[in-house]
Amino acid sequence: MRKTLILILCLLGLIVGVFVGEAFVGTTMNWLSLGGSVGFENPLVLNLGVITLTLGFWCKINIGGVIGLVIFALLAKWITGWLKI
Repeated sequence: MRKTLILILCLLGLIVGVFVGEAFVGTTMNWLSLGGSVGFENPLVLNLGVITLTLGFWCKINIGGVIGLVIFALLAKWITGWLKI
């Protein structure tokens, strides 16, 4: 339960951080939006006639996302210690 909560909060922190980083594009704090993306530009498609299987992965990360991840990881550590789980 503890690891699941920490993982969920870390992913939530990453999502919030990337969103905040993208919100600062064009401002004086545009350094929060510096980053890159990893993954497939075009997904892999396997067409078997009856069923089509599409596989893809794409992840965007920026400095704001890393900061959000760290903040939410510390928050998760505090919450799990507070709940004693």
